[in-house]
Amino acid sequence: MRYECRCRNRGSIYLFVLASSLIITIIGMGSLFAVRVQSRSARTAEAATHVRLCAQSALELGLLMVTQDPNWRTTQANGHWLSGTSLGDATLSLEGIDPLDGDLTDNEYEPLVLTGTGQKGLARYKTQVTLVANVKALEALNTCVHAKKRLHVHLGNQLTASGAPASTNEDLDNDGTITGDVHADTVTAAGTITGELTEGAVQKRLPDAAVITDYLSKATTVPFTGDIDKQLLTPAYNPWGAENADGVYFIDTGDQDLTIKDSRIHGTLIVDVGNKKLFLTESLLLHAYRSDYPVLIVIGKLNIELKSGDIPLSETDLGVNFNPPGVPYLGQMDDDTDDDYPNEIQGLIHVTKKLTLKETARIVGAIICEDKVDGHGDNVIVHDPGLYASPPVGYTYVDGMKVSPGSYQRVVD
Repeated sequence: MRYECRCRNRGSIYLFVLASSLIITIIGMGSLFAVRVQSRSARTAEAATHVRLCAQSALELGLLMVTQDPNWRTTQANGHWLSGTSLGDATLSLEGIDPLDGDLTDNEYEPLVLTGTGQKGLARYKTQVTLVANVKALEALNTCVHAKKRLHVHLGNQLTASGAPASTNEDLDNDGTITGDVHADTVTAAGTITGELTEGAVQKRLPDAAVITDYLSKATTVPFTGDIDKQLLTPAYNPWGAENADGVYFIDTGDQDLTIKDSRIHGTLIVDVGNKKLFLTESLLLHAYRSDYPVLIVIGKLNIELKSGDIPLSETDLGVNFNPPGVPYLGQMDDDTDDDYPNEIQGLIHVTKKLTLKETARIVGAIICEDKVDGHGDNVIVHDPGLYASPPVGYTYVDGMKVSPGSYQRVVD
């Protein structure tokens, strides 16, 4: 009996030891598995951080390319800019696309979407940012009159520039009087200047040639039948044919002179006189219909000879109703010929060849001349600061690209 008891005790001890060993083994294996899981998680987190930094680095490289290369739209393709570039034990890729039409080269005002990808093994991360054009107004819009070439005020004559300077990218030849400030590259004759003269002034950009082409595409053609006298032309009224809802009208004189006088034109008038001249004489109210469009574009030479200081645009004197029913002026319409209007041009004037100012013309806005400006008479230009603050369509330029606020985002395939 004693022997059998000892055997049962030894069997119980054996089972206890065996169970304990099994528990210890399970605990050990669990610990090893936990360590392996933690290690794998750490490696995964490290890889995720690595590929995210690679993707961000790709975007930074893209931003650098755009900043350092002014011709990036032509030197880079629409699509892959970098592919599988090594960065340590990971790779990065970069894609640049025009999201509007897939063509980077056709329009510098269109946006750019950069997508950076980082990859390491199975870990992959993509991030994206949108760049938009940094659009600025032409500095010429911040002047009363700006000439690409010489600015010449003749002896005994006066030019008043109120609210902004008169400006030239070349030479100032002032034999008369300029009331106001003047910017010029060089000075042949300073004459009398009541304001500040800045010599060696920074060159001011001129509009791109495509600007005129763009406005021509918007215009309704008015047939050339000779001089325009005692006429009314507005978005809602065109005595020569179809109306244009934006008031954009185009006259091609076929290389002949054109005189416009004693009329009211409310809109944007484009006149091509070739090698001849457009004359604006006597009384005339020429005012833009859209604030974001110029009032007058002249392809050729322009003479402004309005007698603003002497006569208004008078319905009574001319026997013409310039605000008939359906064609208001400042919201007012009537059936009579009793009204007077300002004898002036309001808005931006753009001239491709020589501009001559005569008589007592008054302009409220700004003038950009791609040639020289000659001043005769006693002309007044009052600057409209709204032209620079909110420039007309096309009278801007792109000064690089900038990140669109809030456009950074992760991309998930």
